[in-house]
Amino acid sequence: MSSDERTLQELVDRDLPWPTQMEFVAARDRVLDQLRANPRHRTSGTLGTPGTLGTLRTSGSVVRVAAAAALVIVTVGGAIVWPRGARVYAAGNEGLQVTLADDSHVEMRARAEMAVARVSDGIQIDLKTGDIIVTAAKQRREHLSVRTTDMTVAVNGTVFLASDGQHGSRVGVIEGEVRVREGIRETRLRPGEQVASSPTSILRPLTEGISWSRNANLHRAILDSFTKGMAQTSGTLMPVAAPGQPTPGQTGAAGAQAGRLEFEEVSIRECDPDNLPQAPAGARGGGPNSLQMTPGRTYALCLTLATLVRIALGYEPMDFEFMNTTDALPVDRLGHMRLDAVYQLDVEDGQRVRGGPDWLRSQHFTIEAVAGNAADAQTMRGPMLRALLERRFQLKAHIETEQVAAYALTVAPGGLKITPMRDGECSQEPLSDAVRAERARHGWTGPVLMTEAQRLGVKPRCGSMYGAVNGPNFRTEHVAQQLGSVALSLGSALDVRVIDRTGITDGFIFGWEFGPDERTPSPLRSVNRERTGTPKPGFDAPATAPKAPSIFMALEQLGLKLEPIHAPRPFIVIDAIERPGPN
Repeated sequence: MSSDERTLQELVDRDLPWPTQMEFVAARDRVLDQLRANPRHRTSGTLGTPGTLGTLRTSGSVVRVAAAAALVIVTVGGAIVWPRGARVYAAGNEGLQVTLADDSHVEMRARAEMAVARVSDGIQIDLKTGDIIVTAAKQRREHLSVRTTDMTVAVNGTVFLASDGQHGSRVGVIEGEVRVREGIRETRLRPGEQVASSPTSILRPLTEGISWSRNANLHRAILDSFTKGMAQTSGTLMPVAAPGQPTPGQTGAAGAQAGRLEFEEVSIRECDPDNLPQAPAGARGGGPNSLQMTPGRTYALCLTLATLVRIALGYEPMDFEFMNTTDALPVDRLGHMRLDAVYQLDVEDGQRVRGGPDWLRSQHFTIEAVAGNAADAQTMRGPMLRALLERRFQLKAHIETEQVAAYALTVAPGGLKITPMRDGECSQEPLSDAVRAERARHGWTGPVLMTEAQRLGVKPRCGSMYGAVNGPNFRTEHVAQQLGSVALSLGSALDVRVIDRTGITDGFIFGWEFGPDERTPSPLRSVNRERTGTPKPGFDAPATAPKAPSIFMALEQLGLKLEPIHAPRPFIVIDAIERPGPN
């Protein structure tokens, strides 16, 4: 420790209650960051590098730094740059809300401390002390993990509680599923379940453990809804088939292959249409038409069979047809589904799944299916679920296509009028504390787009797209996006499939705006619109603002145009299906 650091530590020890090491370093570095940003100090001395105090050649500089640090230590809390690349958070008396680089959210209880660092496969949280509630973002490739003194928790798209203190560690699941490793032992926890590292610990109900959270009521509602819904509507697990018995209609090698892709045990039970479980307001799933997959298990809570057939064959509702922006027909549109997350599925309305009896779209079923091994999400949701429907519901179905009106997005005769982005024009780096505080003050959430970036003096977030109402108009901003993202936003506005035929693969940063007319029946719908209701900066123009050009004229300003075409659209035809026998 340098002499300046010792002086600072002595002043803090003498005049304030004893802070933790994390609080001390956090306060010190926050003060240094502020001083570095102050032009008065840039020519009067050196401030040192992150993690060192440095020397200020101004009158009473060390004392002023110490006094400032003392004041910061007793504030609510904040984030600093840890010397070895980790980011440290020390919550004050009011707790702390943290958004990570992958858009996961952490709610910290008062006096909790944690460090966050990027590792090879994602983000790692080291919980030093206290309680946190983590809402992990769904990720395709990266993962979020949390380490306590005794446990390591691996998650994806999950909400859970983690604690670390003098009585050991504790993990409890609010939504989804987590894997908890203690030494060589690994435990999987589902909603409502928890585990403690100390064998003598008496675990309070999880609903009591999260009572401090600002979102405690919603967390409790999710827990209650999911656990009660499955408990009330599921049946007893039974073997799917006798060993070696092939799927109906299959024999020989095909039957043997199907056997390897089947669930081993299943429970199928009809839901009472007058007593369907209710999803809590604002929750992701938890009520009817919810689907969750955990390693080796699939849970379907009161889903219609038509919806299950659509999911098993890999299609989304017809309303989402606009999301296919290529010439290729979608073979499987549900590659984004992952383990642990609870999905609220759109009820099949008869457009994608056609034919079959009326009960196919009106009767709800709860299904719990167990695989012989830890099958991945796509295998369980696809071939294994389809084999289950074929065996227990005698499903026979095939795919047909029809030609429907669509548009092709092409380059206008005058050429493209926007230029490809250059390296360094966007950023993936975490926002500074000052920028985060400014966004929080205005209630701004989500990735930083073009207009907000200009106001904050930062670079926009790479890979972002956002559409929102802007007075009487509709505006979309694209950051490091290909022109296929324009086709996607056009399809959302026009309620029709738009195929990108520009042949351009460069990335772009640009925004554009149009005024709705009779050709844009649903201009206010956006596939990427945030649902918080909080306007983004630059998207809050008054209704009296001038109306922007039509969607077609706005495209011309970008050097693009739409050409009417016809495109194939697939749908599922039910050839045969039967109600299942007794479970």
